[in-house]
Amino acid sequence: MVQNLTEEEMSLLARAERYCANEEQCRTSVRKKLCDWGATPNTSTKIVNRLIDQGYIDERRYARAYVASKLRNQKWGRLKVIYQLRSKQVPPKFITEALAEIPDEEYRNILIDVAKTKWDTYPGTETYSKRRSKLITFLASRGYESPEIQAMIAENYNNED
Repeated sequence: MVQNLTEEEMSLLARAERYCANEEQCRTSVRKKLCDWGATPNTSTKIVNRLIDQGYIDERRYARAYVASKLRNQKWGRLKVIYQLRSKQVPPKFITEALAEIPDEEYRNILIDVAKTKWDTYPGTETYSKRRSKLITFLASRGYESPEIQAMIAENYNNED
């Protein structure tokens, strides 16, 4: 579907192409950026459709990059990643596919690493149950699932009191 674009729209398209070439983007973030640049909703739709046709925007590719980045670099849990991708209106199918690419063993190791780092920040004067409670709350806020948290704590943090 090739639509003729005005000179202003061509300028916005070129700017959006550079934006998408610099880092993976989803259609929602590109629409928002176009709006920030002064594009009308109709213009944004035309430009986003053109970017999709040209391969600058690929929601599946975006979901994969986002999941890998947030899990491996930011050490987020699956729930937080899912929530953020949903807020960006990435199709659930792509979210599921991207999360499936992360091996369970790697995910568990990330969770253990985050937990150990946080556990070491708690003062030794606090009771085990208080530190455990704080750790559970922290890990849940990072988007880790309750069953994963409980299993990891049972394996790695036996009662120390």
